[in-house]
Amino acid sequence: MEAETRRQARARRRAEKTAKRAHGLTVLEDISAITARSEDLQETLQRIVEVVAERVSTDVCSLYILDPRAQRLTLWATVGLDRGSIGKVTMSVEEGLTGMAIEKLEPVMAVDAITHPRFKFFPETGEEKYHSFLGVPIIERGTPIGVLVVQTLRRRRFSPHEIRILREIATKVGPIIVTARLMEDLKSKENERREFRRRMVAAIKRLQAYEKAPDRAEAAAPGRARLNGLPAAPGFGRGRAHLLEPPVSFELVEEKRADHPEEEKRRFKRALKQSMAELDHLKERLAKRLPEFDGGIIDAHRLMLEDPGFGRKVEAAVHGGLAAEAALKGVVEEYVEQFVRMSDGYLRDRAVDVKDVGLRILRNLRGVPEPERPLDKDSVLVAEELTLSDLSLIEHEHLCGIALATGGVTSHASILAKSFEIPTVVGCEHLTETVQEGDDLIVDGNSGVVYVNPPVDVAREYERLEREYSAFNQQLETLKHLPAETSDGRRLSLYANIGLIADLLLAHRHGAQGVGLYRTEFPFLTYREFPNEEEQYQLYARVVRGMEGRPVTIRTLDVGADKYPAYMQVPREDNPYLGWRSIRISLEMPEFFKMQLRAILRAAVLGRVRVMFPMISSVEEIRRAKELLAEAKEELAREGREFEPGVQVGMMVEVPSAVALAHQLIREVDFFSIGTNDLIQYLLAVDRNNRKVAPLYEPLHPAVLSAVHEVVQAAKGAGKWVGMCGEMAADPQCTLLLLGFGLDDLSMGPFFIPVIKRIIRSVSYPAARNIARDVLEMATVKEVKGYLFDGMKSLGIIELMEMYH
Repeated sequence: MEAETRRQARARRRAEKTAKRAHGLTVLEDISAITARSEDLQETLQRIVEVVAERVSTDVCSLYILDPRAQRLTLWATVGLDRGSIGKVTMSVEEGLTGMAIEKLEPVMAVDAITHPRFKFFPETGEEKYHSFLGVPIIERGTPIGVLVVQTLRRRRFSPHEIRILREIATKVGPIIVTARLMEDLKSKENERREFRRRMVAAIKRLQAYEKAPDRAEAAAPGRARLNGLPAAPGFGRGRAHLLEPPVSFELVEEKRADHPEEEKRRFKRALKQSMAELDHLKERLAKRLPEFDGGIIDAHRLMLEDPGFGRKVEAAVHGGLAAEAALKGVVEEYVEQFVRMSDGYLRDRAVDVKDVGLRILRNLRGVPEPERPLDKDSVLVAEELTLSDLSLIEHEHLCGIALATGGVTSHASILAKSFEIPTVVGCEHLTETVQEGDDLIVDGNSGVVYVNPPVDVAREYERLEREYSAFNQQLETLKHLPAETSDGRRLSLYANIGLIADLLLAHRHGAQGVGLYRTEFPFLTYREFPNEEEQYQLYARVVRGMEGRPVTIRTLDVGADKYPAYMQVPREDNPYLGWRSIRISLEMPEFFKMQLRAILRAAVLGRVRVMFPMISSVEEIRRAKELLAEAKEELAREGREFEPGVQVGMMVEVPSAVALAHQLIREVDFFSIGTNDLIQYLLAVDRNNRKVAPLYEPLHPAVLSAVHEVVQAAKGAGKWVGMCGEMAADPQCTLLLLGFGLDDLSMGPFFIPVIKRIIRSVSYPAARNIARDVLEMATVKEVKGYLFDGMKSLGIIELMEMYH
């Protein structure tokens, strides 16, 4: 009898679980149905909270949306609270239990909310009678965008099942709230945009009138201008402007009517099919040209073509009497307008994607073939923006400069331009309104300036710089196959810092003896999800093979602070540079970390590979990293996979605690590499991206020099080698000091290798040691710089520093 009772109880529990699961699925299906037929956003959000309140059996369900700029939450929809409080109730993320859900990025539950110390009372809502509270953050692509809140009259604890269901609902609601944010932003910014456009056009007209003034001979030259932007890739180049314009434009599409809607629909479907075939070819070209780019980006373009909602909207407009081109224009502009004004980088990228796909369909609708984009020699590419399609079609060999009206210094276009050593300026003001096809342009990627039809004196100055620069580089070219060796035989290894496979060409061109820092972040940042082991192995293998037996130091994933993959769930941090980043992320994600370590160990079979861990701050961290490396080796051995067990292990010294623990940390590794970019910021408490304090970022600060010397001494005392891979290694005015300190290698952008080699070959090691010894006794930056200037002048190498600064 007891056994029967137990069986019945188990059956009842199973039935309850099944019912709960079915109930959860029903709620999610209802939410999906609401979002699928979403038209009016406010109405949609209101229907969602009504369904949740009814199906989850709560007295209140409310939806708050986060304003990311003001970091404030606003009530957008509610059941149970006073509807008159919608849009009026607002709070900081530091206030209330609702704000707490954003701060924690986890569900917040209170059995009796009124007694909770974070409870914030809003009289207009009438919520004082409700006791229990559950707030679930709504997160879209790692970014918090709102909170879903349920409340009940009686005191109760929400079950794990209920919390799980609400979290699932939150993931469904996320895209709707993104759209709500877009619409709110567009509405508030529209008048501002129109006013800005009006003022800009007026300013351009005034400038043109000024340039044509008869009493200003110099200004009277046609189209002359000096345009300011952001320096994205160094150097300067002069050439004829080549305007990169799409072969078709929506601006020229008129709202034309069509008499045969079915034929227009067939034309649209044919254009879609052609566009899909082109994307397949584009994916193949990108795989060869830019292997770090995720083919999933092109797949995302294809998904937009296959999206039933997109196609239905175009066909509905056609059914209403529009020609296919006009229908397509309306739908694409609707999508683009929603995204283009947003501050969120991911959403901006979506705007470019939508425009790129839309123009591809339009081109096929009009029967225009895909352009080859030929370039004359010494061309300067001028464009509003560069798409992935453009990048795959443009041959860079004839380019002497790039100027873009949009984009940032970390955009894909900027990264590629830097890899190809093409001087580039982005974010260039009034570029496309000012520059005409064939204009004479000077692109200065050092200062972020573009000269349009430059005056004679400006052109002459750049010609002089070009002559001196060319002559100087011809001298340096003779050093390519010579060692970085002092006059008395002391050798250093000069390595290249790389981030793309394309950088290998430059490493060889400038005589790099190996790769001292291979940044592995780029594919992680561009892929749509975490690259798997095989994808990583293929990239690392190409780098190792490409260096043809020379050493390759692979740094494990170093994301965080200002760069996170879009697919990572990242909490909001007040100071991300001191937060969850670099090795801290890797150690908290051991399975993903071991995936990368396995790929590195397998690639090490192909050449001389070293593995290097970034941002180590304690002995515990380096030991844990080594434990995971050992586990990766054990797993590969069990699976019978080929790998290199004797890979050298190193760490970057880039935080003050690592300097203080250098004598202990060196016992754990085979080598140190000093990462000065972060080390200087942390030692001097200076954010070099903050213009107010950037002048305080000083590599020659006595505290920085003392720290570098201390790390070198710790490594030498243990019989280990030590290098440097920060920007300080590429600074000619620091070379004598680093040589004198006794570093074994310097790793830098390939561009700087020849000049650093020239300095090393111009001095004796004892002379450098004497300079380093004297500098360590100095107390101010002014003393250090003055002494170094005099020392380099006496050695006859001061012109090297001037040429590269």
